[in-house]
Amino acid sequence: MVLSAVILAAGRGARLAPLTDRVPKCLLPVDGRAILDRQLDALAHAGVTEITIVTGHAADAVDAHVAGWPGVRTVRNPGYSTTDNLASCRAARDHFGGDATALLNGDTLFEDEILADLLAAEPVPVLIAIDRKPHYDADDMKITTNDTNRLRRIGKEVAMPDGEAIGLTLLQGAGRARFLHQVEACLAAPRGAHALYTEALGALAAQDLVGVRAVHARRWIEIDTVQDLAAAEALWR
Repeated sequence: MVLSAVILAAGRGARLAPLTDRVPKCLLPVDGRAILDRQLDALAHAGVTEITIVTGHAADAVDAHVAGWPGVRTVRNPGYSTTDNLASCRAARDHFGGDATALLNGDTLFEDEILADLLAAEPVPVLIAIDRKPHYDADDMKITTNDTNRLRRIGKEVAMPDGEAIGLTLLQGAGRARFLHQVEACLAAPRGAHALYTEALGALAAQDLVGVRAVHARRWIEIDTVQDLAAAEALWR
């Protein structure tokens, strides 16, 4: 199986300022290694051979950092300062290649086995990695599921969640084309340029195309704040 990946790393990372004033969030170090390097290692461990990084803020730094890295390319979201990651998905639309594509947020660290778990799961068009915990905060990408492990709803405003998406999605077979079609549909909606790609996932969930895979006790963290960065240091030390 030929695997590709798209990493969404165009955002400014304003909540990590001043660390991100001139450096993209994905290049911040965690225990001495850039977030991006740890992601690239995890993808390589899973057999991913084609990786596209969507850049925006401090894009030149990412270009220089990955120069010469086999199978890694960058594309820019030219409107990164006025759009959100749905537009970044469109910027990379020609690079969802191979037999399956892993789509991941550029600020999510995850241990190798999480992607291996997604690849080993029963194939569904779209499969998202989720975690479950007793309580969820306002910034969590909350979800609800049904009793057959299918996604019902996804969003930060979801009431009575039973999990959260960690920022890693596997698109397989027809799921990839359906996702990219839904990206275009969501972008065409009012304020679509400011939308998250989870809106496309939510629309596909309404068509019963999205499965979920719980990560259980595996290590992962989304890095949005200085506190998150410190927590990541402790997890990956």
